[in-house]
Amino acid sequence: MSLLYQTTGIVLSRRDYREADRWYSVFTPDKGKVEFLARGGSKPLAKLTPHLEMIAEVELLLVFGRHYQTVAGVDRKRSFAGIYDDISKLTLAHNAMHLLDIGTRPQESDPNLYHLLSTWLAFLEKSPSLSKERAAFLTASFTLKLLALIGYHPELTSCLACRKPVSSGAFKWHALKGGVVCKTCALSNEQQWFAARAMTDSTLKLVRHALYESFENQLRPHLKGEDIAGFHEAVESLIISHFPTIPASSLRASCGVC
Repeated sequence: MSLLYQTTGIVLSRRDYREADRWYSVFTPDKGKVEFLARGGSKPLAKLTPHLEMIAEVELLLVFGRHYQTVAGVDRKRSFAGIYDDISKLTLAHNAMHLLDIGTRPQESDPNLYHLLSTWLAFLEKSPSLSKERAAFLTASFTLKLLALIGYHPELTSCLACRKPVSSGAFKWHALKGGVVCKTCALSNEQQWFAARAMTDSTLKLVRHALYESFENQLRPHLKGEDIAGFHEAVESLIISHFPTIPASSLRASCGVC
């Protein structure tokens, strides 16, 4: 294996190391999440790290060392300049990158995850100004798509037990088992499905819309108070039940929604 290689990536996070160095976590389409060290990265006059501080797609030249990788070159490939004009968009971008960072392990290639993140950033760059409620809904939509790609795709159309399509008003939500269960199955085996919770048709419709529709289409549905509250409860319950690392704050709190 060559000690020097080139890859494309989007920076997910950074942390200072020792007095002047800095660790970076970058997600790439060919190698998944890659962690590397930028020597002198925290110095004010560092030549490489300014390209790594912005939300951007970058070309990286990395070197395998004895114990870790270090960066030897950085070139900005694509900037998402429109994100920096709006604090709400910046928050949404960083929330998504944080979720992807804590939800994946290093060196597990997944081009679909990279496509999800790059599509998300491209959408934010061109999207209109967003209310806090819409921003929280969009963050939950990103999270649902992320959960589906990392192996926790919720069942939203058929009963988890009998596998028959669920009928309107005749189902419950079970986050730990990952989806909907018809009331007939839930009542026939209450011990197994005791944790199932009521969910309205309109809330389930919002969950389906968030998971399957594009981010552009997430701007269309009217967000009613009762429906959006149930929607966020459903998504948060999936995160608590299945996400590899539970975020420190809820999706709504991360967007400034009480």
